[in-house]
Amino acid sequence: MRPLNFRQRLFVDHFLGEAEGSAAGAARRAGYRCPESQGPRLIKKSAILAAIEARVATSALAADEVLARIADVASADLLHFIELDNTGAWKVDLRIVKRLGLGHVIKRLRKNKDGTSEIELEARMPALLKLGEYHNIFKRESQPQVTLVEVAKHLRAQYEELRRTGECGEPLEALPGQTQPVQ
Repeated sequence: MRPLNFRQRLFVDHFLGEAEGSAAGAARRAGYRCPESQGPRLIKKSAILAAIEARVATSALAADEVLARIADVASADLLHFIELDNTGAWKVDLRIVKRLGLGHVIKRLRKNKDGTSEIELEARMPALLKLGEYHNIFKRESQPQVTLVEVAKHLRAQYEELRRTGECGEPLEALPGQTQPVQ
Protein backbone atom coordinates (compact mmCIF):
# COMPACT_ATOMS: atom_id res chain seq x y z
CA MET A 1 0.00 0.00 0.00
CA ARG A 2 1.41 3.38 -1.00
CA PRO A 3 1.76 6.05 1.66
CA LEU A 4 -0.70 8.90 1.62
CA ASN A 5 0.28 12.12 -0.10
CA PHE A 6 0.09 15.47 1.65
CA ARG A 7 -3.45 16.31 0.54
CA GLN A 8 -4.72 12.84 1.51
CA ARG A 9 -3.17 13.23 4.97
CA LEU A 10 -4.93 16.61 5.24
CA PHE A 11 -8.17 14.89 4.22
CA VAL A 12 -7.75 12.34 7.04
CA ASP A 13 -6.92 15.09 9.55
CA HIS A 14 -9.98 17.14 8.60
CA PHE A 15 -12.26 14.08 8.38
CA LEU A 16 -11.44 13.21 11.98
CA GLY A 17 -11.39 16.82 13.14
CA GLU A 18 -13.23 19.89 11.89
CA ALA A 19 -15.32 18.10 9.25
CA GLU A 20 -16.72 15.80 11.97
CA GLY A 21 -16.92 12.75 9.70
CA SER A 22 -18.13 14.54 6.56
CA ALA A 23 -16.17 13.32 3.51
CA ALA A 24 -17.19 16.33 1.40
CA GLY A 25 -16.32 18.74 4.22
CA ALA A 26 -12.92 17.10 4.72
CA ALA A 27 -12.20 17.25 0.98
CA ARG A 28 -13.18 20.93 0.93
CA ARG A 29 -10.87 21.76 3.83
CA ALA A 30 -8.04 19.71 2.29
CA GLY A 31 -8.25 21.82 -0.89
CA TYR A 32 -9.79 19.43 -3.43
CA ARG A 33 -11.43 21.14 -6.42
CA CYS A 34 -14.66 19.13 -6.44
CA PRO A 35 -15.14 18.14 -2.80
CA GLU A 36 -18.72 16.92 -3.24
CA SER A 37 -17.58 14.16 -5.62
CA GLN A 38 -13.99 13.63 -4.49
CA GLY A 39 -14.77 13.31 -0.76
CA PRO A 40 -16.95 10.18 -1.10
CA ARG A 41 -14.43 8.71 -3.57
CA LEU A 42 -11.51 9.31 -1.19
CA ILE A 43 -13.27 7.77 1.79
CA LYS A 44 -13.60 4.48 -0.15
CA LYS A 45 -9.84 4.15 -0.74
CA SER A 46 -8.30 1.40 1.38
CA ALA A 47 -5.21 3.43 2.29
CA ILE A 48 -7.31 6.33 3.57
CA LEU A 49 -9.65 4.01 5.46
CA ALA A 50 -6.64 2.30 7.05
CA ALA A 51 -5.19 5.67 8.08
CA ILE A 52 -8.51 6.72 9.62
CA GLU A 53 -8.91 3.43 11.49
CA ALA A 54 -5.32 3.59 12.75
CA ARG A 55 -5.81 7.14 14.05
CA VAL A 56 -9.07 6.26 15.75
CA ALA A 57 -7.54 3.16 17.36
CA THR A 58 -4.56 5.06 18.73
CA SER A 59 -6.44 8.13 19.88
CA ALA A 60 -9.46 6.52 21.50
CA LEU A 61 -9.38 5.26 25.07
CA ALA A 62 -10.95 1.94 25.85
CA ALA A 63 -13.99 2.06 28.13
CA ASP A 64 -12.05 0.30 30.89
CA GLU A 65 -9.30 2.92 30.65
CA VAL A 66 -11.84 5.73 30.97
CA LEU A 67 -13.35 4.10 34.06
CA ALA A 68 -9.91 3.55 35.55
CA ARG A 69 -8.98 7.21 35.06
CA ILE A 70 -12.27 8.38 36.59
CA ALA A 71 -11.62 6.05 39.53
CA ASP A 72 -8.12 7.52 39.88
CA VAL A 73 -9.58 11.02 40.09
CA ALA A 74 -12.24 9.90 42.57
CA SER A 75 -9.69 8.25 44.85
CA ALA A 76 -6.73 10.61 44.44
CA ASP A 77 -5.21 11.92 47.62
CA LEU A 78 -3.08 15.04 47.71
CA LEU A 79 -0.73 13.33 50.14
CA HIS A 80 0.34 11.02 47.30
CA PHE A 81 2.06 13.93 45.55
CA ILE A 82 3.82 15.81 48.31
CA GLU A 83 6.93 15.16 50.31
CA LEU A 84 7.27 16.40 53.89
CA ASP A 85 10.53 17.33 55.55
CA ASN A 86 11.34 17.32 59.29
CA THR A 87 10.15 20.91 59.76
CA GLY A 88 6.70 20.18 58.34
CA ALA A 89 7.37 22.01 55.11
CA TRP A 90 6.21 20.24 51.97
CA LYS A 91 6.95 20.21 48.29
CA VAL A 92 5.35 18.63 45.28
CA ASP A 93 7.36 15.65 44.06
CA LEU A 94 6.60 15.03 40.39
CA ARG A 95 8.74 11.88 40.41
CA ILE A 96 6.11 10.29 42.64
CA VAL A 97 3.35 11.42 40.28
CA LYS A 98 5.21 9.95 37.33
CA ARG A 99 6.00 6.69 39.12
CA LEU A 100 2.35 6.23 40.14
CA GLY A 101 1.13 7.20 36.65
CA LEU A 102 -1.33 9.71 38.08
CA GLY A 103 -0.46 12.87 36.17
CA HIS A 104 -4.01 12.99 34.78
CA VAL A 105 -5.46 13.73 38.23
CA ILE A 106 -3.54 17.01 38.55
CA LYS A 107 -5.59 19.97 37.39
CA ARG A 108 -3.06 22.72 38.10
CA LEU A 109 0.49 22.87 39.35
CA ARG A 110 2.12 26.24 40.00
CA LYS A 111 5.39 27.49 41.43
CA ASN A 112 4.94 30.86 43.14
CA LYS A 113 7.48 33.73 43.15
CA ASP A 114 8.21 33.15 46.83
CA GLY A 115 9.29 29.55 46.04
CA THR A 116 6.18 27.83 47.34
CA SER A 117 4.25 25.35 45.24
CA GLU A 118 0.55 24.99 44.67
CA ILE A 119 -1.13 21.84 43.45
CA GLU A 120 -4.79 21.38 42.61
CA LEU A 121 -6.32 18.02 41.80
CA GLU A 122 -9.30 17.39 39.55
CA ALA A 123 -12.60 17.56 41.43
CA ARG A 124 -13.51 14.31 43.16
CA MET A 125 -17.25 14.72 43.43
CA PRO A 126 -18.02 14.73 39.67
CA ALA A 127 -15.83 11.63 39.29
CA LEU A 128 -17.65 9.89 42.13
CA LEU A 129 -21.00 10.80 40.58
CA LYS A 130 -19.91 9.44 37.18
CA LEU A 131 -18.84 6.15 38.77
CA GLY A 132 -22.09 5.96 40.71
CA GLU A 133 -24.11 6.51 37.54
CA TYR A 134 -22.09 3.89 35.65
CA HIS A 135 -22.65 1.28 38.36
CA ASN A 136 -26.34 2.28 38.81
CA ILE A 137 -25.78 2.91 42.49
CA PHE A 138 -28.33 5.70 42.64
CA LYS A 139 -31.12 3.95 40.73
CA ARG A 140 -31.25 0.71 42.68
CA GLU A 141 -34.10 -0.08 45.00
CA SER A 142 -33.00 0.20 48.57
CA GLN A 143 -32.66 -3.17 50.24
CA PRO A 144 -35.07 -3.77 53.09
CA GLN A 145 -33.42 -3.75 56.48
CA VAL A 146 -34.20 -6.78 58.66
CA THR A 147 -33.43 -6.94 62.36
CA LEU A 148 -32.61 -10.06 64.35
CA VAL A 149 -35.82 -9.60 66.32
CA GLU A 150 -37.87 -9.79 63.11
CA VAL A 151 -35.96 -12.89 62.00
CA ALA A 152 -36.53 -14.54 65.38
CA LYS A 153 -40.26 -13.72 65.28
CA HIS A 154 -40.52 -15.14 61.76
CA LEU A 155 -38.68 -18.35 62.72
CA ARG A 156 -40.82 -18.71 65.84
CA ALA A 157 -44.00 -18.35 63.74
CA GLN A 158 -42.75 -20.98 61.28
CA TYR A 159 -41.89 -23.32 64.14
CA GLU A 160 -45.31 -22.85 65.75
CA GLU A 161 -46.99 -23.57 62.39
CA LEU A 162 -44.97 -26.78 61.99
CA ARG A 163 -45.86 -27.90 65.53
CA ARG A 164 -49.52 -27.15 64.95
CA THR A 165 -49.62 -29.21 61.74
CA GLY A 166 -47.61 -32.02 63.31
CA GLU A 167 -44.74 -31.75 60.87
CA CYS A 168 -42.33 -30.89 63.64
CA GLY A 169 -40.99 -33.89 65.57
CA GLU A 170 -39.97 -32.80 69.05
CA PRO A 171 -41.02 -29.77 71.03
CA LEU A 172 -38.59 -26.91 71.49
CA GLU A 173 -37.84 -27.83 75.10
CA ALA A 174 -36.62 -31.31 74.09
CA LEU A 175 -33.84 -30.08 71.81
CA PRO A 176 -30.39 -31.25 72.89
CA GLY A 177 -27.96 -28.75 74.39
CA GLN A 178 -28.62 -25.55 76.23
CA THR A 179 -30.02 -22.54 74.44
CA GLN A 180 -29.34 -19.00 75.51
CA PRO A 181 -30.95 -15.76 74.44
CA VAL A 182 -29.40 -14.01 71.48
CA GLN A 183 -27.88 -10.65 72.29
